[in-house]
Amino acid sequence: MSTPDTGAGPRSLPAGWAAAIGLLAVLALSLLTVADLAPPAPAPATAPAGEFSAERAQRHIEQIARAPHPMGSEEHTRVREYLVAELRDLGLEPEVQEAVGVSPEEFGGAASVGRVHNVSAVIEGTDPTGRIVLAAHYDSVPSGPGAADDGAGVAAILEAARALQAGGPPENDVVLLLTDGEERGLLGADAFIDDHPLAEDGGTVLNHEARGSSGAVTMFRTTEEGSELVRTFGAAAPYPVADSASATLFGLLPNDTDFTVFSAGGLTGMDFAFIGDSANYHGVLDSPENVDPGSLQQMGANTVALTRALGGQDLGAAGSGEELAYFNVPPNTLVGFPAWWALPLAGAALAAAVGAVARARRRAAVTLPGVLAGAGLGVLLIAAGAAAAMLYWQGLVAARPGFGLMETGTPYRPAWFQGALLLVAAALAATWYAVSRRWIGPHGLALDALLVLALAGAAVAGAAPEASMPLVLPALGAALAGLLVPPSGGTDTPWRPAAAALGLAPAAVFLLAGAWLDFEAGLETGAYLAMLRALLGALLLLPLAGFLWPRRRAFLVPLVALAAAGAATAAGLAVNPLDRTQPVPAMLTYTLDADSGEARWAAPVRPGRPPGPLDAWTSRYVGEELGEDPTPSLGWPQARTGEAEAAPLDAPELDVRKDAEQDGRRTLDLAVSTVRGAEAVGLSIPEEAAEDVRMTVEGREIAPLPDRTGMLGFRFYAPPEDGTVEVRIETAAGGAPLPVRIADFDSLPSALEDLPGYTAPPDDRYLILSRVSVTREYEV
Repeated sequence: MSTPDTGAGPRSLPAGWAAAIGLLAVLALSLLTVADLAPPAPAPATAPAGEFSAERAQRHIEQIARAPHPMGSEEHTRVREYLVAELRDLGLEPEVQEAVGVSPEEFGGAASVGRVHNVSAVIEGTDPTGRIVLAAHYDSVPSGPGAADDGAGVAAILEAARALQAGGPPENDVVLLLTDGEERGLLGADAFIDDHPLAEDGGTVLNHEARGSSGAVTMFRTTEEGSELVRTFGAAAPYPVADSASATLFGLLPNDTDFTVFSAGGLTGMDFAFIGDSANYHGVLDSPENVDPGSLQQMGANTVALTRALGGQDLGAAGSGEELAYFNVPPNTLVGFPAWWALPLAGAALAAAVGAVARARRRAAVTLPGVLAGAGLGVLLIAAGAAAAMLYWQGLVAARPGFGLMETGTPYRPAWFQGALLLVAAALAATWYAVSRRWIGPHGLALDALLVLALAGAAVAGAAPEASMPLVLPALGAALAGLLVPPSGGTDTPWRPAAAALGLAPAAVFLLAGAWLDFEAGLETGAYLAMLRALLGALLLLPLAGFLWPRRRAFLVPLVALAAAGAATAAGLAVNPLDRTQPVPAMLTYTLDADSGEARWAAPVRPGRPPGPLDAWTSRYVGEELGEDPTPSLGWPQARTGEAEAAPLDAPELDVRKDAEQDGRRTLDLAVSTVRGAEAVGLSIPEEAAEDVRMTVEGREIAPLPDRTGMLGFRFYAPPEDGTVEVRIETAAGGAPLPVRIADFDSLPSALEDLPGYTAPPDDRYLILSRVSVTREYEV
């Protein structure tokens, strides 16, 4: 972990060559790690019957994702009938569960409720000790056909079921569960857990999801104490990809899948998804031709292998075991060990780093104040990297405002921008090295970087041990090299850079390769993690850079890196024109107040994001100024609004069927109806009247406290054929009349087409959120 003192003595040519070879070896290992996690080649339709074939599964996607199919739509019914027919063709006895689901989370301003139709079938085991549940949702968002999200998951289950049966029945039962209403708030999963016999005795669930249309299929979270499941996954799956650090990070983000409900409902299991090409997520380009067949192959082949492995296990023990830290290393290996190892390993890395500093100080290669000052500057460098990532994204949005509207904060073709950010990281590290090396010394700079990494690893190991390996293991490898390789005396032999390169192998896997993989989370958010890893990795490369650093005009190193970053950015802008082949999402809602006859257009603003510039099409309907969203049930409090012409839309109706008082409580039985046959109907009570109010909808209780928008209420999707939803409200007796607001909603973009003054967006835009709503207020 040492470098030659390039200010004294001649440079050793063999050492220079060894450093160059070592540097190339470290970079090659990082590239190998990225390539090792790429999806496999898809298997053709001619593959053996007992194997998973992406080509066979793709045929299901083409049938499922012909068009958007949100719950309650005609296309949704067609997809459900197709799934039932396919399960029958497999020789199974499919069941359709019709029930009411309630979202466990805040999916908008009011509770999300709906009448769902879950499809399930059972491959009966020969000697079951439990159930394996293969789950995916078959509904889509209104804005896209849902080929990847979640047509790929459904298709993978159908093809996996065929392959499993061809290979002979397992010992344990296998439940094929295709849920409804996931996009509306995990409604089908809730209905399954709440009211289905197959959920009564628990089980092991493998949930299939997507947040993009390509990339490695990652097991991104598991239930607590699921170490045995993780070990089984690593041993049985042909292409296992998982990372406990990413799983920990995901748990902090407000992104839920059906797995959230399954886990809370007592099922053990794992959640799988691919997230590459996330610009296609929830959009018109989430279409069959854009689903990566390699990702589909990885998802299905892993499901078949893992189900077969679990099919012969005692599932009663599948969820036992201690917390595990796990990660991938090439070639194609999932490594796991008890998470409590993290603290001893972090302690060893920190001790080795301190030992390396002490050894270098004894040899007069560094001074303690210089090392501490350099470590502080290293922290500032990391902060500068985060600021650079933020400014870079803001610059991209300024150059292409449509980038700021993308659902996952990433362009359609982000690779050039990702490369540019890594070059910016290299330029920052090179600048830091060029400025600091003369007064701290090359060896001191290397130790500074090591101390920063070791301290960060120890801190994370103490707070979240399962997430600390991407920091602890690189720190340990580099620290051992720094401890074993003494500082230079002025001349060097090839073994010194070779030893340094060997110690940097963990950094290549976890930091340099991890920096590139972090970008799949989206350029807007992934850039911060990527910059952190890239800078830490670049700083650890200083022992090798010291052998190769130019004696003259060293300032050209960061300048060349910045120039290359600029060229890559220009190339990225050129391949991301945001035209009809790369449409930008837009939002537009229409609200008619049936009491006043007034109508409003609105373009809601995503919470946590700046509103951005107003495009020409949206400006036809709304103005620049932000105001209150006229559709508060969306849960997005702000919007740009504009006046609209009132359309002849029938208003929803409310009928009081019972109004009784007993024991100091008042009970109201209401019928809320959509006269125009809208997709959803809802009711809300304002915050000032919602205290001490309890509400049930079609027999399911709604959260008794007002949510973040200051109301108590619900949106009921796919109401019964007569459009009527039964509501019971309980409140204190003898009070003032209760104010309620009812509304109905249509969210397919086609609902806007017949409105006066509306014209469809241009080819370079599509509606990711649209809504036609009619409201009316009552006092009951």
